[in-house]
Amino acid sequence: MVRDLLIIGLLFYSITLPSQERLLINYLASDKSLFKVFKELERDYDIHFSFSVKDIGDKKVNIKAKDQPLIPFLDSLLGGHQLTYKIFSKSFIAITAPSKLFIRFQLQDQETGETLPFATARIHETTQGFVSDGEGFFEISIPNSRETILELSFLGYQEKQLTVAEIDSLNTISLKKNPITLEEIVVKEYLNKGITIDDEAIKISINAQNMEILPGLSERDILLSAQILAGIGSADESAGGLNVRGSSRDNTFIYWNNIPVYHSAHYFGNISAFIPSSLEKVDIFKNYIPVNYGGASSGLLLMTSRKPETIVLETNLNLTHGDMYASVPFAEYTGQISIAARRSFNDILATPTFNSISDKLFEGSLTENAQSISNNFQYNSKLIFHDFNLTLDFSPNKLNDFSFSFLNSISELDYDSQDSDRFLQSEQQHDVNNRGTNVTWIRQWNNLILIKVSTSYANYEMDYALINTRNEEDESNNNDVQERINNLQNIESRFSLIYSPFENHVFDVGYQFNRVKSDFTFLEDFFFEENVFQSIETKGNTHGFFTGYFGKFKFGLQVGIGLRQNIYTSLNKYKLDRQLRLNYKLSSGIMLKSSFGVYHQYISSLKEDDFIFSTTIEQNWLTADSEFGIPVIKNEQLVLGAMLSKSGWVVDLDGYVKDVFTPLLWNFGGQSAEEETIISGTERIRGADLTIKKRWKYYRTWLSYTFQDSKVDAFEQRFPSRINTRHQLQFSQTLNYSSFEFSLGYTLKSGLPFTNYIRLDQATLENGESGTFPEIEYESWNSSRLPYYHRVDFSAWYKFNVKKRSNFSGEVGISILNLFDRENLYSRTFMIEEDANNELFISERERALIGITPNLSIRLKF
Repeated sequence: MVRDLLIIGLLFYSITLPSQERLLINYLASDKSLFKVFKELERDYDIHFSFSVKDIGDKKVNIKAKDQPLIPFLDSLLGGHQLTYKIFSKSFIAITAPSKLFIRFQLQDQETGETLPFATARIHETTQGFVSDGEGFFEISIPNSRETILELSFLGYQEKQLTVAEIDSLNTISLKKNPITLEEIVVKEYLNKGITIDDEAIKISINAQNMEILPGLSERDILLSAQILAGIGSADESAGGLNVRGSSRDNTFIYWNNIPVYHSAHYFGNISAFIPSSLEKVDIFKNYIPVNYGGASSGLLLMTSRKPETIVLETNLNLTHGDMYASVPFAEYTGQISIAARRSFNDILATPTFNSISDKLFEGSLTENAQSISNNFQYNSKLIFHDFNLTLDFSPNKLNDFSFSFLNSISELDYDSQDSDRFLQSEQQHDVNNRGTNVTWIRQWNNLILIKVSTSYANYEMDYALINTRNEEDESNNNDVQERINNLQNIESRFSLIYSPFENHVFDVGYQFNRVKSDFTFLEDFFFEENVFQSIETKGNTHGFFTGYFGKFKFGLQVGIGLRQNIYTSLNKYKLDRQLRLNYKLSSGIMLKSSFGVYHQYISSLKEDDFIFSTTIEQNWLTADSEFGIPVIKNEQLVLGAMLSKSGWVVDLDGYVKDVFTPLLWNFGGQSAEEETIISGTERIRGADLTIKKRWKYYRTWLSYTFQDSKVDAFEQRFPSRINTRHQLQFSQTLNYSSFEFSLGYTLKSGLPFTNYIRLDQATLENGESGTFPEIEYESWNSSRLPYYHRVDFSAWYKFNVKKRSNFSGEVGISILNLFDRENLYSRTFMIEEDANNELFISERERALIGITPNLSIRLKF
């Protein structure tokens, strides 16, 4: 510290070296400590020494000098002790160990001269890095090699590389902002350097390769990471079940390289179906949806894959799966081909992580009635998934860019069980396949016009079958059979012309075409019940013509306007989407923001809330169709908010109002009539999101709070929606020090609604038949709530680099979900059962969410 403070002072002196050379030293010392020598010289001569006590230690000297110039004197004094010196003026001399070099400089904006606080400096081709203070100053000790290269970076600015020799001669270093082009906008840190927000507060981006640690994650799972944001959660803790501001999960659309994705997570939603090493980033829209993406009514996630410029080879292994990623340039580095593959291995080895997920998923739910399992119940199951991604990018020149993408994601379950007491044998299969392709051409026509052309094909297939065989020797066919088959095919083409006639003013016009075909087959053939068969086949074309404008004005106003005319051939209807965004910058760090939008969605899913296969709600994708009464979902949304981002603080507050017109559950609460398999209703959602974050040099902490009240109007009733979580509080903190990162987080949520019972009653048979049957009398729908939800998560990452092979590095991550193994409930339902005395009673069935779940991840980069 003494040395550092003194060096600061040295920079303000301007006395030249020639006067130092005229200074003559007369000094005699015999076996005297170097520390004392420095002090005596400071007393007798007008010079001052800066040194580290650790560097000089207990070194002693013997020296005799008479009328000796300063420089030869210092050479004699320090030459035998492996110390070097640097003369800043005739009065100040810095003493350092030869293996180290101390430098101090400040980063600032090249145009405005504003300092850049908490910037990053990294030694080239190593993992060693440094962070500046709140004024943008770096005070760092590095290996004493003046050829060492430092990489200087700050969010939203162009990275600069300088040698130590260049830096040592400068007091300040300027960085230039990334140019705001048609494709690039300035971004700034939101929660950490990997979770950023654009300067217009339009979207939040998670940069997978730059992402820092988050609570409970051993690797960079994009969909689980998104749930750290206020207003984005999952009622069933799954990765794929994102509920954006209280809306159903199917109201949020996901794209990967412009390919629509309808199966976003494995293990029934618990692990993202996107390989972290292959992703560049995901852009998350929750305040509004870009006008050129039609079909989503509540949220939009746009994922893009990596485009490295050099050869990259990575591999990752954790306690559920392993993956690899390889990228190779071609055509003299104008093109790049990348391949990523992943497979689970728990069909070979069941780990604690897999066992915890299995307990959450099934926990007896693989049988028709969990309470009736006998002591002689045995089962075997195989649950696997595998993914494959391929991307090819080619840029023959600066004006054209071509890309091809392929995605294939598969989940498989094979299950069989035997109950010898009940003479019951069960077999189940559940297969999901999601694949797609995309071709995109981007043409920078001139400095004013950019053209994008994209065509995608997406195919989703889900096939589920259950067969309960009561007696293989009985030929009366008294088996129970249940089948669900869902297929969706979507051809999507989009043309956009982006025109920027003036700086900071952009126009976007274009056309989107979708040809969608879907079918859903539902069959139940139970021995003791009436057979049920339902088949829905829909298809149609959708045309969307859109135009948008975004402009930034010098006095701080930002305006966004969007219109989209949708034509649905299957309904013979026209729907108009309209958007308005108004932001106002009060200062460089404070913004007022607002948006209003009306959005329509033509692909939605039927959700089977009482399907007992797993704790995850099953979704069956269908297209809007008048014949089957499947309407277009409509969302009217108003958002008002404000954001502060300054001096390491981020305060982001949004209040919102949403009115959603939507088809409800296939069998909401098990009470819909058979002839009303699809029932439309209205959902009114009111809520607020608050995020408060503070960043220090190596430490970040943030608090996010979400209030959300959603009420459904249907069946001539008004009741809370199934995913109504009125309050959610998340407190997270991270510490980055050297090569280590640590994170601890706590989540508190209101319990989910459920329908409680009043009594067991006797109901009278209908259709003129005499007699009664037992029936449960319920309270008002979803009028009760489960206990509060509590969860503590922990994670730690260690990044390493092998110096002898600078291209080989890696990281190790550990995580523990639900550290204190608290039992959090997802649902509570009731059924009628018969005891040993043939007396009927109401039994209670609860589904618990994930228990304590450890994980370990090892990532290697070659």
